[in-house]
Amino acid sequence: MREIKLLVADDEQMVRTFVKSVIDKEKLPVAQVFETDNGVDAIHLAQQYHPELVLLDIRMPGCDGLRVAEQIIEENKNTRIIIISAYNDFEYARTAFRAGVTDYLLKPVRPNEIANLITRAAEQAFAATKADDTKKASLVEAVEHFVEKNIESPIQLKDIAAAVFVSPSHLSKMFKQYTGKSLVDYIQEVRLLAAEKLLRDTDLTITEIAGRVGFNDAAYFATCFKHHMDITPLQFRKTYLKKQK
Repeated sequence: MREIKLLVADDEQMVRTFVKSVIDKEKLPVAQVFETDNGVDAIHLAQQYHPELVLLDIRMPGCDGLRVAEQIIEENKNTRIIIISAYNDFEYARTAFRAGVTDYLLKPVRPNEIANLITRAAEQAFAATKADDTKKASLVEAVEHFVEKNIESPIQLKDIAAAVFVSPSHLSKMFKQYTGKSLVDYIQEVRLLAAEKLLRDTDLTITEIAGRVGFNDAAYFATCFKHHMDITPLQFRKTYLKKQK
């Protein structure tokens, strides 16, 4: 189970201390706990740390809980927000749920309620991460297929994005997060690896190979190849052939 980040926003120190004591006693899956006694700080903490779960008092100095909840949910729809209130007010509860709040609990909150909330949030975070990883893997696989299929042609970010049905900016971000390299660097790496194979396995000229792997300029191809391999294409071919003898 994945550990989560928790934000506790309540103007009662006793409540914040109680939540942390339950976490420690039950050894709940919480990596970090952030706390505040006012609504303004709650918004800032959520923006800075992106907690998976927020326990939020409905009435606090600076900004009331409902406005805080709306702001956090607007910026991160995956955050679970639990309103904790001393007021058994139907209209408050209905407004909270309309704002996207996950649950509405009345004080005093029992330890098992806190434990269950945190456990469910951790399970949800784990499931979301797993689904996100699967989505990223599929996206990367689709990009790799597109690049290999179109290696002889000029490849632009917008063309790949259109082929995999995402925006160019989202594609760049997701690809970098999953592979650790930029899409531009990946495309060039694929082109140069294909060039290595052609240099080893064919008698094509350097200019012909440059064209086969998407370089319109043979001189630029040679420059990129040398930067990547610390050797020119011609030297690479001669070295390989010498080793074969």
